[in-house]
Amino acid sequence: MQILPSRAELGRALPGLAAVILPITIVSEAIYFFELSYVQTVLHIPPPVIALMIAAIISIVVTNLIELPQRYEPGLQFTTRWLLRIGIVFYGFNFSYALWFKSGSEWILLIGLVAVIIPFASGYFVGKALHLKEDSSLLVAVGTGICGISAIVATQQAVRSDEKDAGMSIATILLFGTFVLFAYPVIDGLLGMSSVAYGVWTGATTLDLPQLVAAALQGGGTNSLSPALWVKSIRIGLLVPVILILVARATRSSKASDLLPRQQPRGSRYREVLNSFPLFILAFFSVILYNTVSPLPAWLLGPVASGSGQSLNLSIASVLLTTAIIGICFRVKRAVISVTGWKFIVVGGVAWGFQSLLVLWLATSLNLPSF
Repeated sequence: MQILPSRAELGRALPGLAAVILPITIVSEAIYFFELSYVQTVLHIPPPVIALMIAAIISIVVTNLIELPQRYEPGLQFTTRWLLRIGIVFYGFNFSYALWFKSGSEWILLIGLVAVIIPFASGYFVGKALHLKEDSSLLVAVGTGICGISAIVATQQAVRSDEKDAGMSIATILLFGTFVLFAYPVIDGLLGMSSVAYGVWTGATTLDLPQLVAAALQGGGTNSLSPALWVKSIRIGLLVPVILILVARATRSSKASDLLPRQQPRGSRYREVLNSFPLFILAFFSVILYNTVSPLPAWLLGPVASGSGQSLNLSIASVLLTTAIIGICFRVKRAVISVTGWKFIVVGGVAWGFQSLLVLWLATSLNLPSF
């Protein structure tokens, strides 16, 4: 179970980090600085596009216009494998478990549970109607309901699905996650949602974490990001019991079929799945616990996590998440649509659609706590 990147991995990542990730990060921040210095000062309106969203747009345009040399690929993978995880852990310093003692917090828990259950139910029935393999529907559902790519990777180990099906499921998550990234802020503007309601909706229905951060900040700023990440943490927290249930289910089914090696003990399966479980999730919850007991002082919280009082609202967490969104958006190519089977897209679309609509209704109807 690897906790830190190896020296060899870091060496392979440096060309991509230096030639692709760093320039796009600098350009996106420079454009955002122009927005702050001109649009906000001269036109007296908030900057229309945040740096995270600018980085996403640049990445999608570049990856579809230019074929990058293969030597840059490890750098892109490094951002989603390591920098994303560190950024999410640092962002945990913005939260406290004291939220659960606020009035209306029970509705946040309800919405988080609904956001997980709906994709599993709808994905199962739609997949069955389309004669899609049950394991394939499960991968799409767990990616939609819990935490995107990380959940798919962990679940693939539990159900022993085909790697091609896992790849198609990840491509489906990328497609709908990218749609959410750009569509949600527009929908928020049309509906005039409160920052908390929009944040809860985004946190409960955005598929991958970097896309969630970008969509929440773009639509409602930091007032929306806090509830978004809080709801997302509920979904992420359900990954452990879901994985354990799937391992037990797969082990039982192996007794009646040859899909899994019968000689492999259940304990070995659990260890294998736990080895693929993203440890940064546990670190994220641990940081929140630490921050609940002993909050970071304001002078340290700003540069580490919140960006409050910093130039361009920059923090270590926000910079790391920007690099991660670049790495993810470089996967969004035209070829993804042709590679992803239409059945996967239909299952993912229905699962996400029902989830999004129901959570939108709940978020705008319930008495949610303030953040």
